[in-house]
Amino acid sequence: MALRGIPVVMYHSVGRDRPDWIWNYLITPADVFEAQMRILRDKGYETISLEQLHAHMAGGDPVPEKAVVLTFDDGYADNWVYAFPILRKYGHHAVIWMTTDFVDPRTDSRPTLEDVWTGKISEKTLDPRGYLSWPEMREMVETGLVEIQSHAKTHTWYFSGPEILDFHRPAGVDRYEFPPWLGWNRFPERKYESLSQRMDDQIPYGTPIYRHEKSMIVRRYFEDEELAVRLTKEVSDGGGPAFFARQGWRESLLGVVRAHPPAKARFETENEYEHRVRGELVESCKTIKANLGRDARFLCWPGGAFNAMTLEIAKEVGYLATTTHYEDPHRRNTFGQNPEEINRIGSGSPCLWHGRMFRRTDPEFFMAGLEYFAGDAKSLWKLRWLKLKYLARYYLAGEREDG
Repeated sequence: MALRGIPVVMYHSVGRDRPDWIWNYLITPADVFEAQMRILRDKGYETISLEQLHAHMAGGDPVPEKAVVLTFDDGYADNWVYAFPILRKYGHHAVIWMTTDFVDPRTDSRPTLEDVWTGKISEKTLDPRGYLSWPEMREMVETGLVEIQSHAKTHTWYFSGPEILDFHRPAGVDRYEFPPWLGWNRFPERKYESLSQRMDDQIPYGTPIYRHEKSMIVRRYFEDEELAVRLTKEVSDGGGPAFFARQGWRESLLGVVRAHPPAKARFETENEYEHRVRGELVESCKTIKANLGRDARFLCWPGGAFNAMTLEIAKEVGYLATTTHYEDPHRRNTFGQNPEEINRIGSGSPCLWHGRMFRRTDPEFFMAGLEYFAGDAKSLWKLRWLKLKYLARYYLAGEREDG
C-alpha cells in the first residue's frame, strides 16, 4: 500500500481584497481561510512542522495519519493581523517564509483580529498592509504555532539583458502599470513600506525598463547609467508627464537610445553571480537567527526560481530542504522521496485544471484537493464534479472567480 502523502499548502496573504494592489489575487479572504482551518480541524487533520516533514521523508519518522503543512510566502503583515488569530483559534501550526529585506522596522505590534473579537476595536480599523515586524514574528514564534523560515533576502527582479522593453511613465499611459521591483531596487531601504507608500512618482519618468528576470536565477545586467540620464532628461525637458501626451513619445525615446548606445553596460560575471546568491542565502539565515534566536533551515525560492547552481549553494550553506516542486502529482512528500525537495500545492487551487485557476471558496474543494494529493484517488472524481459546478457558475451566472 502506497504511503499517504503530506500536503504542503501554499498561502500568501489573508484578509480583505485590496483592488489597488497589483497582486490582489494572492489574497485568501479571511472568511474563506477560517472555513478551511475549521474543516481541517473537523476532518482530523493535524498540522506539522517542516522539521517533522523532513524527518519523515528522510528517515520514516512517524507523523499523524492526516498530516498537513501550512505555509505562507513573503511575510505579509496580514499573516499577523488576520491569519495568526485564526490559526491560534483552531490550534494549527504554520510556516512563514520571510524575505528579510522587507521586514518592517517598527518596534510595536499591530492590532489583530483577536482585538476585534474581544470588542477592543472594529475590523475596519485594522491595517493589514505591509510586511511583518520582528516583534510580531517573535510573538508568533513564542507560541509554538509559527516557525519563520527563509524566503531569501531580496525577492526581486533584475535586468537580464540590453533589450529595452518599456519606459517608466505615469500610470495609465498606454495601460502602463508600475513594476514594484523597480522601486524596490532603487530604494531597498523602503521595501517594507512599498504596499502603503507610492514609489512610482519618485523614479524619473523615462527610466528604461530592460528585459528582466527573477534575481536568483539570472546574471544581472548593469545598465549604462549615462543613457538613463539622457532618457530622463529628454522627458523632463519635454514637460515631464506632459511628454507622454504627445504622439510619438516612444519613438523620441528610442531615438535617444539609437544615438547613445549603452557603451558602459555590463553583465555580472559568473563569480559575482555565485557570490551574490550565496551571500543572500547566508545573510537571510543570519538575520532571522539574530532577531528570533531560531535557525532557518528551510528555504522557499522566491517566485519559485532556482537552478542547479542555486540548489547546490543552498545545500552547501546548510539548508535541509527547499521548495523545488509545485503541484507535482508524482511527488507527495512521502518517505523514500528526496527529503531535500518539497512539493507544495496552492491553497486556492489544490489542483490546477489545464492551467486555469479559479478561487475555490468552497472548503469541500480545498479538502478534496488535500485528499487527492495525499493519495485518495476517489477524490479526483469529487474535484471534477466541483470543477463542473464552478464552470457552470462561471459560464451561466457570469461569476468568474479568478485565483
